[in-house]
Amino acid sequence: MPVTDALPYLHGSGSTAYGPVTSTANAASSCAISGTTLTVTTMTTGQINIGAVVNGTGVSANTIITAYGSGTGQTGTYTVNNSQTVSSSTALTFSPNTPGDTLCYSGSQYSNLEIDFGVPNSGASYPYLTQFPSLTEKGYTFPPEVVGEGGVVNGIHIVVTGEFNLLTSINFQVCTSSTSGAVYSSSPNPIAARTLTLAQLQVAGAHYFIPVSGASVLEFLRFYAALTGTGPTAGTIVSWYGPKTGGEQ
Repeated sequence: MPVTDALPYLHGSGSTAYGPVTSTANAASSCAISGTTLTVTTMTTGQINIGAVVNGTGVSANTIITAYGSGTGQTGTYTVNNSQTVSSSTALTFSPNTPGDTLCYSGSQYSNLEIDFGVPNSGASYPYLTQFPSLTEKGYTFPPEVVGEGGVVNGIHIVVTGEFNLLTSINFQVCTSSTSGAVYSSSPNPIAARTLTLAQLQVAGAHYFIPVSGASVLEFLRFYAALTGTGPTAGTIVSWYGPKTGGEQ
């Protein structure tokens, strides 16, 4: 079964869903700047990072976030390099966008995309989704493709692209379903699961791997991210299904 060909991102949204890199716009709808203190009241998407350029009506050119105050990625206060006064109703963006997609900001969630390994989806915008094995092929007692010597383990890759905070852990529970009602914690149990702690999720660039047997993949594949601890949290990931390369944890 050519599951190693299935490399579209599990996690992603909008126009970035089928691209090689996903990203999240960092935007707030209600902000103010007094002197060098930026106050963010409502964060709409993404997160705020030190070094980000602040953009918005009335904001001085080349205004940059230099330090966290009470805010650590989301609502709260920050220090900027240029002293100025900006209205409390100002919408701001913070560039560049954060690579990856925000995860668990509103609590536990399913991955934003699923991979379709099964029967063709009529009217699909992405015809390659119809090329993967059908349920009939899943029932074969002989391997449709011989992996051969040097075969590789496939699974879910999770790369932290924006550090997380304000949580205890996230349990990634890999499941097979095409709907948001996928059963992941009772019968049947998830086909694979792994818990990543806050310490592991605070390292940008950290690359984690959850082995998922090809025999377990039945038509659809996604994961459920079960949040424990205090939320909301800032943090982004990119995730995909593919072979282990050797650099993962």
